[in-house]
Order: sequence, then structure tokens, then C-alpha cells
Amino acid sequence: MSLIEIQNVSKTFIKSNKDEHTVLDDISFSVKKGECFTIIGPNGSGKTTLLRILGLLERPSKGNILYKERNITNLSKKEIVAYRQKFSFVRQKPVVLNASVANNIAYGLKIREMEKSQIISKVKEIIELVGLKNKANTNARSLSGGEMQRVVIAMNFILSPEIYLLDEISANLDPKNVGLLEDFITKIKQDKTKTIILSTHNPLEAIKFADRIGVLNEGKLIQIDTPEKIFTYPKDEFTAQFVGYENIFNGFAKFDQKTGLNHVKVDDLIVYTSDQKEGHVKVCIRPESIVIAKNAPDNTSFCNSFKGKIENIRDLGNICHIFIKTKDKKFLSSITKESSINLNLKPESEVYFNFKATDVKCL
Repeated sequence: MSLIEIQNVSKTFIKSNKDEHTVLDDISFSVKKGECFTIIGPNGSGKTTLLRILGLLERPSKGNILYKERNITNLSKKEIVAYRQKFSFVRQKPVVLNASVANNIAYGLKIREMEKSQIISKVKEIIELVGLKNKANTNARSLSGGEMQRVVIAMNFILSPEIYLLDEISANLDPKNVGLLEDFITKIKQDKTKTIILSTHNPLEAIKFADRIGVLNEGKLIQIDTPEKIFTYPKDEFTAQFVGYENIFNGFAKFDQKTGLNHVKVDDLIVYTSDQKEGHVKVCIRPESIVIAKNAPDNTSFCNSFKGKIENIRDLGNICHIFIKTKDKKFLSSITKESSINLNLKPESEVYFNFKATDVKCL
């Protein structure tokens, strides 16, 4: 049985000029108890609106929200307050009360009328976990952005709700605070009675936590699956690009009986793939799957080997993006900076770039 379910939900806002703007379009999915369901998509795709609808902070224009099979779409204000206690909504931008750190964290427990001794004990425990023990009596609004986000995380996590709704909460955090957040999410995931629905535009964050991923783009949910399936078998070009397949080309695939591989004609190139799709396809290759060499490889595991000229090198710190041009196509390879130095790569250098047939996905 699903813990929470969205059925054919759409959300339309009316602009100041009375034009309609559809943010969500016919969204349907369900989440089981104990699951971490992650919504990924670019900024403006509708992630925040979707989480606000799930948290009963926004009503959908169409469709229904079911909680334990009960329709909770059009509750009274009193009923909404009762149900919101089952949810915890953590925003990307922290909002704290004009009060001490300790009083902020204790606030939710106080309005739930928990005994004072229990509140003191719980606040003491979580304030140490978020690393703010020495700032318990400091006004929360005087803290840094990262520290305020830690207060907000503690305020929500101390309530021990049934469903955690986390809206891109790592987007503006420094590495220390991101690590702290990850520890909290991991701890929640270990408690199989708790459910997490989080949004992010970071595919790596989705891989780290998600049991299932929903890909949202321009208000439409275009694929739902396990992280492995989403990242290995994206269903469309947008998903492929979003999760890292930056080399995407149109081609025509034909199965070769001798090799057991598909031969995909991409303009003047023949690309070999283990994917069995035939006909008109889109060829997708991750940048990190493309290996660069100065000489033609003698490694037979590379079914695909092409010669090209380096057009540009983008230094990204520990890694480099190498743009390689053939006669008709441009490929992107992502390699370590150390490898780039060892190969003495420079613009206009002629190189071989190689990748396996198993690294080529066809849509």
C-alpha cells in the first residue's frame, strides 16, 4: 500500500495580466512507507510547487492527494493543521524565528504540548548533532546562512514526522554543512518507518539517497525508475543530458550478426553499441566514458576508436573537459587534470578517443 499518492495533479497560476501559467501538468506517482523518493529536474521545472502540494501548503488546480488511501486534497483548515504535523517541509532558503537557537529548535515541540523535561532533553541531543551547542543562546537570525540552515534542519528533524519533504536544502550549503545534512538523511533512511521525498537539481545527490527517482521537466514527470535505470537507460534526450550523457547524436542503427553488436551510422562515423535498438536512434555517451590517447589503442575492449583534433580544453580544477572535433561531430571527454598534463594535451593536438560498446546507450 502507498503511504502517499498523487493522482493526475496539475497546478496553474494566474499572472498579473490574467494569463495562465501551468507549473505542473498531470503528475501521478506514489511513495511507499520507508522509501526515499527523489525528484530531479532543472530550476523552474516545478519541484518546489510539487513539494508544497504534497505538504498541503498549496492546493492543486486539478487532481487528488491521497494519504494512506484517504483523499486529503480539500481538507478544512483545522484538518490541514492536523495532517501537517505528519509532514516536515524544509525549504531551500532557511526561515528562523527571532529567538535563540534553542527556542527555535524547541518551538515545534512546544506547540505539540510536549512535557518541558522531554523538550529540554531532545533539544540538547539534536543541538549537539548539528554542531551548534556553543550557540544555543544566540539569536538564530544572527547566524551565518549555513548555520541557519542547520537550525532549520534541527527544527524539522526533531519533530520526527512521518514524511520529510526536503526542497533542494543542500543547494546553498558549504561542504561541512552538506556532510552534516547527509548524515541526517542517512540516519532517517535507516528508520524504515520514516519516508523522504526530496527535490534536487544535482544528479549525484539523487544517486546517493534515492530508492526511486522521478525526472521532472517543464511541469511534466517524464520518467520514474530506480537510480540505476534512470542513469543507465534514460528514456529521452532531456533525461540523458540531465544525468550526464552530454554526447548525444542522431544516427541509424542496424544489427550485425557477426559481432552481435549494433552498428550506428552517425554521419561519417560508425559507432558500435551493445544496445539492441534498431532504426533511427539517439546515441548517448557519457564524457567520463571517453578515454583519450596519443596513439591508436591496442586494447580490444575499445570497440569504438576515432581520431580527432582537440578544439578546446576547459580546466575545472581536478578534472578537465576536452572538446574533440572530427570531420562532422564534436565529442566531450572528461578526464583528470593529471591525465591531461601527462598526455600533454593542447588545443589543436591530434588524439585518439576511445569508448566501449557497453558505454553507448541508444534512445
